[in-house]
Amino acid sequence: MLRFSLYRMVVLLCVAIMLYTVYRWCRILFGPGPEPDGRQFQHTCNMTEHYRHELERLFERVHRLLEQHGLTHFLCYGTLWGQIRMAKMLPWREKAEFCVLNEELMRHEEARFIRNFYASELRIHYLHSEGIYRIFAQESTAQHAPPYVELVVFQLDEVQGMYKRIGWKRRLLPPNCDWTPSLDCFPHNLLQGTLPKRPLGHQHHYTVPMGGIELQKYHYPDSWWKEVKVRNCNLQ
Repeated sequence: MLRFSLYRMVVLLCVAIMLYTVYRWCRILFGPGPEPDGRQFQHTCNMTEHYRHELERLFERVHRLLEQHGLTHFLCYGTLWGQIRMAKMLPWREKAEFCVLNEELMRHEEARFIRNFYASELRIHYLHSEGIYRIFAQESTAQHAPPYVELVVFQLDEVQGMYKRIGWKRRLLPPNCDWTPSLDCFPHNLLQGTLPKRPLGHQHHYTVPMGGIELQKYHYPDSWWKEVKVRNCNLQ
């Protein structure tokens, strides 16, 4: 009969934790980026026009609040792809993104910052591991999962001259951009000067980084030039 002593249980637990840690590091270091929108995957345009319009309205409300706080915010990830390809939200996406700067957020009291969203009938919470604020509309009319907006937080590394994603899981990894792709680094000169504005959705213009697609070359280095195959879509 196999006996489990306290010592053996502690050893098994330590081995399990080590294996899980190695697995998570491999996912972070070598796993896919935050969104497959820039890759050559086949998407089905299964989001209704009503859903997309609700997402655009939520995106505009978040934009106005960020402007009131004087925070730099710009299109990135899948939302930037939507602007570049069709000047509106991509019809297969359930969310939209603004990228924001941590040094500007730190100048605001976090409790007041969050209260202002709730005062505008928006729900917001922070994902500490990812360095992301996730925002929903309190009065969403979506029948299933409601649309949401993410504020992806970046921090300037002055030594490397690069902006990098924050979040506690990335602080456990090497800080060098070449060694840790999940930092989603991009050069600080893409945010220098007066940033341009480009149309997205119905009669709205939003800030984009300098060079337009240049940011995507850093966030999607292996696929930014590839054509995305889609089903049931009219992208014209």
